[in-house]
Formats: sequence, structure tokens, C-alpha cells
Amino acid sequence: MQAQIKTLLLMTAVMAVIIVYAVTPTEITMGSFIVRKITLANLSQPHVEQVKEKKQTKRKIYRNQTILFIGDSMLEGLSLRLGDYAGENGHKLYTVIWYSSTTERWGTSRTIEHFIAEYKPTYVLICLGSNELFINDLANRTQYVRQLVKKLDNIPFVWISPSNWNGDTGINDVIKENVGKGRFFDSRNLKLERGSDHYHPTRTAAAYWMDTAVRFISSKECAYPLQLNKPKRHHKATNTKLLQPAFEGY
Repeated sequence: MQAQIKTLLLMTAVMAVIIVYAVTPTEITMGSFIVRKITLANLSQPHVEQVKEKKQTKRKIYRNQTILFIGDSMLEGLSLRLGDYAGENGHKLYTVIWYSSTTERWGTSRTIEHFIAEYKPTYVLICLGSNELFINDLANRTQYVRQLVKKLDNIPFVWISPSNWNGDTGINDVIKENVGKGRFFDSRNLKLERGSDHYHPTRTAAAYWMDTAVRFISSKECAYPLQLNKPKRHHKATNTKLLQPAFEGY
């Protein structure tokens, strides 16, 4: 009989706890502490938040863009291959090659503003830094890179870094640190066959360089993924503008 009474008392206690827990508010404040009641909804919440986060990180694919590709003489080879991608994917491509140009020339002049006004790009690609691989005034270069990025006025862009042929003194890191996450393609470790001057890649190597950059620019790692399906044939760039080393900028 005593065993039955104990069992009955135990069941009564359990039921009392359940009833008290059910009517307890979801939050109880005790001084500076807040006690939250655990519910099935709470247990499932992390999963719901994770799903929402995944949906939020899905990035827009940029299609049918007007692309402005600016930089130094490395664009000679790169733009030929990019022209194939642009033509294949419905983009318009405008290339501006400023021979011997640097981040200083582009950052301190109004040249980029001039071509933005002329071509009205919706997407910008930059390849600069090859003429600055061995400079030492990195603090100044930091300012030039920031000035150039600011001139883009929120236009989606990606910076293709120079491809080192004998190391560098820090320009690649300066660019990477100042353009923002997902906007920098690191070319420094690419092994490229060079032409007779030992600096510029051969046409085949330049095409490989561009193909490698495209894999990043069209991927989810890029802040602004650009539609760049592999071209099936050769296409010409919309327009190529050549600026000589003596040009002082607009």
C-alpha cells in the first residue's frame, strides 16, 4: 500500500511541475539575469535562422552588363580573351589601356571619371599594379588605390592583381586590403609563360590568366558574380582605347 501511495505522490509531483512550467512566462527577470524557457520552437530556431542566412548569402548574377576594363599594358592580352567571354555572354566590353600607368595616375587624375561618363559601364574590371611591383612608398599607394575605388561610385567591380614574375614589395597586399572582400582576384602566384621582354605574358598565357580570373569573377566567392560562360568562338571587344605613357590623364 505504501508503494502505491509513493507512486501516486510522485505522479502528482510530476504533474504539478508540468503545470507550473506550462503557465510560466517564456522569460523571467531575476535582477540582472533573464531566464528563458526552452520550447520546441526554440530548439528549431537555430535551424530556421541558418536557412534564412543561406538564403541571404545567395548573390545576384550580373547578366548583360556594359563592362569597362581599365589598366596597364597587361590588358593587351587579357582583353582579347575577355572579349570572347563578353561576346558569348551578351556583355558590351570597353577596354582602356593606359601604357605604363599606375594606381597613382588613375587615382589622382579624372581619367576613370571621363570613361565612366563616356561608356556608362554597369561593371568595371581593373588590372593595375604591374608597374608598381617593386615600389617602396606603400603608404602613398594605399591612398591611390582608395581614391580609385572611391571614383567608381558604387559600380560593381573586381580588381585583377598583377601576376608577379619576380616577387613584389607589397603592392598586391595593398590592393587586396583596400578593395574589399570578394573584389580581388589574386594573380601573383600564377606561372605564366612570358614574351621576349620577360614581363608580358604570351597571348596563350594571357588567355590562361583571363580564364583563371573568370573562374573567380563568375563564382559565388566574388562579391558581384558576372555571367561568363566559356566562349565557343572568338569575339571582338566593343571598343579599345589606347593611351600612351606620355598621356597625363584627364
